Amino acid sequence: MTTTGDDHTEARSGPWWWERRRSAVLDWSLALLSALECSVEGYPFAQDAGIPEAAGVAFGVVAGSTLLWRRRWPIVVVLVSIAIAPAQMGLLLTVVGLYTLAASELPRRIIAALAGMSLVGTLVVTLVRAQQDMARGEVELSVGDWFVPFISITASLGVTAPPLLLGLYVGARRRLMESLRERADSLERELQLLAERAEERAEWARNEERTRIAREMHDVVAHRVSLMVVHAAALQAVARKDPEKAVKNAALVGDMGRQALTELREMLGVLRSG
Repeated sequence: MTTTGDDHTEARSGPWWWERRRSAVLDWSLALLSALECSVEGYPFAQDAGIPEAAGVAFGVVAGSTLLWRRRWPIVVVLVSIAIAPAQMGLLLTVVGLYTLAASELPRRIIAALAGMSLVGTLVVTLVRAQQDMARGEVELSVGDWFVPFISITASLGVTAPPLLLGLYVGARRRLMESLRERADSLERELQLLAERAEERAEWARNEERTRIAREMHDVVAHRVSLMVVHAAALQAVARKDPEKAVKNAALVGDMGRQALTELREMLGVLRSG
């Protein structure tokens, strides 16, 4: 909870396991594109494999649609992309799956193992496809034998490395932001606790000051009243014998009463002001 009263944790506004609706829309869009891509690539795969074209297209749609679960089960998405790599389909599935896997909270050894499997699978498929194209005469090159492995390694690294590195960067940045946010929340809680303690100390000091003022008020008023009692008794004793002195004592008693009332009002005003 921040000082403005807003919670850093975003409220879930999306369906199922998505935290936001735009995340769900993005994953559905990627899944539709992946399914379309795999269905198109499944048609020549079915022809080469000797199976019905509808089965190949359906297989591509099912395989490409697994991208919909990339946030919940990124391992499954990457494994599916590795499994369909020999069918020469699922480029978008591979790229997005590796990115999601690298950006997730999974252990580094699992990410490295799956990324290595995807790299090897892409390398083997690219190498075999290049050799088949050269054997069929579709590609004619007058270079040495090193060119095909070089192209295969370059293509496999181009497909695997960028999404993997980008996912690692995004995941590290996300964890850093979460760590900074937690640290800021912790500092806010500590500051709030310090403010509460300071308020408690101030309240205790105010109570102590009120007690001291009340004690002084009692002493001052009691002293004034005592003097008034003494002078009132003297006034009673000299009232008949010395009228002038009685008048002076009466004026003095009045002054003491007024001073006592003035001091009492001032102290009560201090106590009421808080």
